[in-house]
Amino acid sequence: MTMVKILVSSSLVEIEALKSRLDQAGISCFVKNQYASTLAGEVPFAEGFPELWLVSADDVQQATELLDEWRAGGDSAREKWVCETCSERHGQQFPHCWNCGKSRI
Repeated sequence: MTMVKILVSSSLVEIEALKSRLDQAGISCFVKNQYASTLAGEVPFAEGFPELWLVSADDVQQATELLDEWRAGGDSAREKWVCETCSERHGQQFPHCWNCGKSRI
C-alpha cells in the first residue's frame, strides 16, 4: 500500500476540515505535523506545516474531486456560516464561534 500526500497548508483548521470531509466519504487519511507548531524556530518554517495524507493511492482521484468541490463551495461550504466578529467559518451545527465565542444568532 502506498500512502500519498494530498495537501499541505499553513492552516491546521483547513487540513482538519478537509480530513473530516474525506473521513465522511470513507477515505482513509491522516494528518502529519499536526503538532509541529511547537517546533517553531527549531525546524525550517515550511517543514512544520500540517499535511493531509491518504492511506491508499487508490483514493487519489476521489479525494481530489472532493477537495476541489469543497474549495469551490460545494455542499460542505453551503453549510457554513461566518462569524461577524472575527470572520471565522463554521458548520451550521455550531451555534457559537469557536474562536471568539460570539453567537451566530
